[in-house]
Amino acid sequence: MKLKPYLSNKIWGWEKWNLSCHPDGKSTIENGPYKGMYFADVIKDPESFPILIKIIYAKSKLSIQVHPDDDYARLFEKDNGKSECWYILDAGKNSTLVVGLKKKFTRPEIQAMIDAGALEYHLNTIDITSGDFIYIPTGIIHSINSDIRLIEVQQSSNVTYRLYDWGRPRELHIEKSLDVIDYETSAVCGKVDSFRRLKTPHFTVEKLLTKHSYEGHTEDKSHSYTVADGHGHLIDEHGNILELSVEDTIFIPEYMSYTIFGDMTLIKAYGY
Repeated sequence: MKLKPYLSNKIWGWEKWNLSCHPDGKSTIENGPYKGMYFADVIKDPESFPILIKIIYAKSKLSIQVHPDDDYARLFEKDNGKSECWYILDAGKNSTLVVGLKKKFTRPEIQAMIDAGALEYHLNTIDITSGDFIYIPTGIIHSINSDIRLIEVQQSSNVTYRLYDWGRPRELHIEKSLDVIDYETSAVCGKVDSFRRLKTPHFTVEKLLTKHSYEGHTEDKSHSYTVADGHGHLIDEHGNILELSVEDTIFIPEYMSYTIFGDMTLIKAYGY
């Protein structure tokens, strides 16, 4: 299936929810017998579908934010937690991301920073360029800075707690943010050097470089591919052809053989 994204305009830019079963933004099927239907309406058990894939363009900075884990999100938001990862498509000169703080702080210390309007001075920034891959587990303070376009693979969730929003008049979620921050920073996070594959407790993401052709089979896990660079096409075992261009996302159900043709950089994602 080739998917048509749900477009969400933001104060800082936009998000395209390329592959989504989430009720806050459902992607639509573009081809075949289910054309025009919501992706969530044609797959089994959409409520437990593990991933949501976005294209994000940040014209200006996102808020300083943090996401809860499953237990907290399900108790207080009736949603999943939100761990996520980013593959950088484009980044302006000297582009950076916020990943965590410069050192460990306690809850009272972070509260004091917020009260003093000083949180931004304690943020840990990392330099990025096109092709970089970054992992952000739950509990990690983070932000996307301006002039960046990326692919995001995340848990199927729409829970974000804002700590600071650069003076913009949006709601902040200070107490909930302080509840869910990982004060020990025990999780492995940040830039993944020489990225080829990342397996998290919730999903797996791989970088695939196709040269002329690539053969695959889904077995008991569905696959998704999002095109980061190049163009080509996919032919499944029934002879169906899907054209592929940059930012396209396709979904391949279980027990399906397929061949991908073309020179492309693909981000493959699937459940744990």
